[in-house]
Amino acid sequence: MAGQGKSGSIDVTEGVIWRQLLSLCIPIFFASFFQQAYNLVNTFIVGQFGGKIALGGIQSTSALSELAIGFCVGLGAGCAVITGQFFGQRDDERLARSVHTAMTIALVLGGAISVAGVIFLPAILRIMGTPSELLAEAIAYSRCYFGVMVCSLVLNMGTALLRAVGDTRAPALIIASGCVLNVLFDLVFVVALRMEALGCGIATALTITVNASMVLLRLMRAEGPWRLELRRLGIDRRICRSMLSTGVPLAIQSSLYSISNIIVQSTVNSFGADAVTGWGLAARLDGIVWMVTEALGVAMTTFAAQNFGARNYARMRRGYHTSLMITVALIGGMALLLIAFVDPLARFFIDDDVVVGFTSKMIHFIAPFYLFYSVVDNTSGAIRGSGESLRPMLLTVVGTVMFRVGWLLAVVPLHHTLETMLLVDPVTWILTATLFVAYHHFGHWLTHAQRRAEKLDLVV
Repeated sequence: MAGQGKSGSIDVTEGVIWRQLLSLCIPIFFASFFQQAYNLVNTFIVGQFGGKIALGGIQSTSALSELAIGFCVGLGAGCAVITGQFFGQRDDERLARSVHTAMTIALVLGGAISVAGVIFLPAILRIMGTPSELLAEAIAYSRCYFGVMVCSLVLNMGTALLRAVGDTRAPALIIASGCVLNVLFDLVFVVALRMEALGCGIATALTITVNASMVLLRLMRAEGPWRLELRRLGIDRRICRSMLSTGVPLAIQSSLYSISNIIVQSTVNSFGADAVTGWGLAARLDGIVWMVTEALGVAMTTFAAQNFGARNYARMRRGYHTSLMITVALIGGMALLLIAFVDPLARFFIDDDVVVGFTSKMIHFIAPFYLFYSVVDNTSGAIRGSGESLRPMLLTVVGTVMFRVGWLLAVVPLHHTLETMLLVDPVTWILTATLFVAYHHFGHWLTHAQRRAEKLDLVV
């Protein structure tokens, strides 16, 4: 019977599917929860003790930070898929080579991004039109953040590799500890030393560095073939090619989605300050829904990758259908609760009838359709686990990015109402979910993945 293995790993190629999916999903959810808590605490401390200019400077870099994080997460996920396949295949030698190749990619690419970021960030921020009164604080914070991008990529790569072998508990604990450390560092540099945005940047950089070190230590102490040995760092060209062919489309997908979010925010801004506040509050209220959705998608990717490596294709499909049933129960129930209690929840944060009215309208508009986006995450996770990422990227770009941007730039100006703007998410989610479900059931993605794996010598 498969289950908990060495170093906290979980083999999901055998056993009760729904239990295994939940055992993967729950720690991932808590990792996302602590990551959100980390961001909220950062915002609160800087807002209270750093001042409006410091907070504005940090917020003005959020689009760049999103792009960087999205790229790191996407690349890490692609590398993890290949590692998960070797784990499911029980190919210890290539599993070991994949771990060392992935970490070498993280170190080299992360180092390059760190250097480029520190050098070119001031110019990029000026090109973006960052207000002059915020520019100094924005540069101070972003240079700290991008200066440790090598650590950020190591952190994301390491947690992705651990999840690929079924160890979702360790990343959750590491991120939770990072949340605590960040609070302590903020209290020192922002509150005590009054370093404002620079202090927040130093606190963030130190937290990322410590967390990356913890991930490396976890990998170096692993009791399986995925144990990291510094002397074995290097690139296996065949494995690297496969990782990049899977990871780069995911990185591009995340980056493009971040860009579309910028356009969404710009459209919301056109409806005034109260609408902007209501939109931000609605995003806070439904944040937990997106955490669950993301956790289910990542769990499905790990499940699919291991079973693809084991050539257990029937179990992959059963896992996908089981994940959909879990999604309907969890996301559907959470959506109903949020719709029912949105007013008192909103008033807990702000006692303003206009803002609460905007928040309520936004939640009532989009909450009934959360399930469609969760289906997208589940289905893309099931396909992505096979190493097939280019076509899912194209489907996402067409459905969630291109159509989304087209609606905002072409439809909303013709009928400039909040309701027309709010339709963008339901319409694009339904379209994208339909595309993904059709591709999963009628497309030849599994055949493509098998041929690709054979060509790259990833199956025996």
